[in-house]
Amino acid sequence: MRNAFRGLPALVDRWLKEHRIPRDCTIILGMSGGRDSMALAACLNRIGQPVIAAHVNYGLRGDESIADQAFVEQWCQQMHIPVKLHLPAHVESTEGVQSAARKIRYQWFQTLKQEHTGLAFIATAHHADDQAETVLLHLIRSSDPLALAAMKPREDTASLLRPFLHVSRSAITAWMQQEGIPFRDDSSNAKPDYLRNRLRHEILPLLEDIRAGSGAHIARWADRWQPISLQLKNEIDLALERCYQTEDKDCGILRVSVWKEEPLADEILYHLAQRWHISARAVPEIKGLCEETVQSGGRFESSHTTLTRQGDLLHWKATIDQNTSAS
Repeated sequence: MRNAFRGLPALVDRWLKEHRIPRDCTIILGMSGGRDSMALAACLNRIGQPVIAAHVNYGLRGDESIADQAFVEQWCQQMHIPVKLHLPAHVESTEGVQSAARKIRYQWFQTLKQEHTGLAFIATAHHADDQAETVLLHLIRSSDPLALAAMKPREDTASLLRPFLHVSRSAITAWMQQEGIPFRDDSSNAKPDYLRNRLRHEILPLLEDIRAGSGAHIARWADRWQPISLQLKNEIDLALERCYQTEDKDCGILRVSVWKEEPLADEILYHLAQRWHISARAVPEIKGLCEETVQSGGRFESSHTTLTRQGDLLHWKATIDQNTSAS
């Protein structure tokens, strides 16, 4: 019976029910062999949810990566969980190794889902502490307030589930110890090279020392911000309809006098800057181009876009193919 489950399995069972995930559908679980993904795999297996373990071996940690793969394969064989493996040839990106690895695995997860016959979802084991780290990351490096919504428990467009998003790392650890479930530690998670690791090992513990429960409090901000961010996005879209006109894929016009009357005027410029591949740091300069004292002919140029003031209009024009630059 479903109410016979206890601890984390009971929580996952209830979460799946609340989110209307059919018991006979397949969960494609991103499984590294670490504590969190092993806990979620064990929970799903225990409640009888069909699972496919999707493990990516990037080969970035030599023998350690090989051992992670072997560990996942062996444990899943014992639990009668099918395993899918992906060994990408290269993990390179101008945005960094972590960003490239994330893109690789999520693209592969989607491929697995498309290849699967029958209803399937993708799941990751992100938890509340991960959510707090994500909020802090966006606070210190993102210019988009919408990003503070961080991760959602369920993303329908990607068929992505995060059943542990409201569960703390300590609760997962305690359950793993209680049940004696093995896992492997990724040595890269301890390296101070990555900003997220410094937040995890230095900043969040400091905040907890200053005020107990800080991590959970920060994570709850994401929950509250998600409906607010959706409403804010809708308001920005409506404002754009009033003050901005798309001429074609390479041209747009902002009517300055109408834009100035918008309560979210600054956010409109940040949104347009992102759309036109302009750095958020340039928005104050673009805003200056909208001042009444600026004469026709005033210009702003980036590597992708040229803005030109003509009377009450601010013209946006691509200087190179945006699609090419983004690829």
